Amino acid sequence: MKLTAKDIMTTEVIWINEDSSAYEAIEILVSLDVNCLPVLNGNGILTGVVTETDLVYIDKKLNRSSYYAYGELNVPIDIRVLNKDLSGLKKITVKEVMTKKLITVKEDASLEKIIDIIINKGIKTIPVINDSKVVGIITRKNILKYYLR
Repeated sequence: MKLTAKDIMTTEVIWINEDSSAYEAIEILVSLDVNCLPVLNGNGILTGVVTETDLVYIDKKLNRSSYYAYGELNVPIDIRVLNKDLSGLKKITVKEVMTKKLITVKEDASLEKIIDIIINKGIKTIPVINDSKVVGIITRKNILKYYLR
């Protein structure tokens, strides 16, 4: 029997509306201990995902002139710009900071394909869709749970 996304996905998907605030997204991620939320529009169609990384680097996404330390470089963050934006998290919409370039799978995607995406694309969470609607979500933990069966 070929194992598919439908066999290992979580079907109770926690999602957020694209017009919700970044603050609300942070509250959900922290309170429910998840690392990613599918983002839906008013018609329930998947338009993106908002990740912990999107929200941690919210300042960089919104202020192209700010800068961060990369690799061996130890460049300080412009904390004045960061503080200004963090005070307005309730005014920033999820749509402004979400990841729009999506990698999704259908329910019949093989476990091999899913693992390949996770490893080679560096994706932690993959929405499972059917007719542009989110029907499930697969995380690395779903795969680990399968290994324990």
